[in-house]
Amino acid sequence: MTVQQAWWRGIYPPLAVAAMATMSLSACVSTEPNLLNAGGDSCGVMAKPTAALPTATIHAILIDRSGSTEADDPAAFVPDWAASLRAVIPIGDGAKYLIAPFASGRHLSWPDTPLVAPQIRGTSRKQAPIRAAVTDCLAEQMERTVLKPGVRKRTDILGALYAAGTQLVSMPGTAKHIYVATDGYPSEGCAQVKIGRELTGDDIARIVEGCRSELPQNLRGITITIVGLGTSSSKMHAARPGAIASLARLWDALCRQMTQTCTVRTGAPTDDVPTPAAKAAG
Repeated sequence: MTVQQAWWRGIYPPLAVAAMATMSLSACVSTEPNLLNAGGDSCGVMAKPTAALPTATIHAILIDRSGSTEADDPAAFVPDWAASLRAVIPIGDGAKYLIAPFASGRHLSWPDTPLVAPQIRGTSRKQAPIRAAVTDCLAEQMERTVLKPGVRKRTDILGALYAAGTQLVSMPGTAKHIYVATDGYPSEGCAQVKIGRELTGDDIARIVEGCRSELPQNLRGITITIVGLGTSSSKMHAARPGAIASLARLWDALCRQMTQTCTVRTGAPTDDVPTPAAKAAG
């Protein structure tokens, strides 16, 4: 008697029924790769650094951890740099990502090895979960990055850009990009601006001219994207929209003195953003 005959005559063993059901269910289960390893590592999707191609695109991500972007009060608002960067950092097949915090000085604590995106192949449906997993991994690493003990909590944005340029020059790659998440208010160097001050065109021209000798000269050919301008922690005075817009014009002008391709984005004024406690209550 065949399995089909046994089924229709009602004498098919219950155990076999369960086995058939399991087989049918298995046939319907997606064969998409498991994007997390057994330990629940959010970066389990990433490839081993040794798998990176010499020609892979390199993305250096700089996270402002200076005093104006931090707060001791857990209810205070601090910038969500990972959220600001999600929309601008591309997820590329085999791309390399280096994430470093910065505050004072021209030294950055780079990770020992870059994060490397896996091969992203197939239809857009198959690519979507892989891209999402890579994005989640990068966001988590951005949120967790902290300064090494002893680093002063002052801000040197141009110094961080110089250090990133030095790092990228030493690495092989067909395309190189720098992403800076910062409130845009350095407390060191030529580009110092009082938080909340609205700059005139003459102010911007004067600052750019005064910065010529301090601008990094190792960034030509590297694209630069700056996000979060004007968004400090809620312990600082909130800047008005006009001041934030003029800050963006300043950094666009400075950036274009360093390289050919620049993108500058402002952030939300501090007093318009709910605190973590308010978000939780909502």
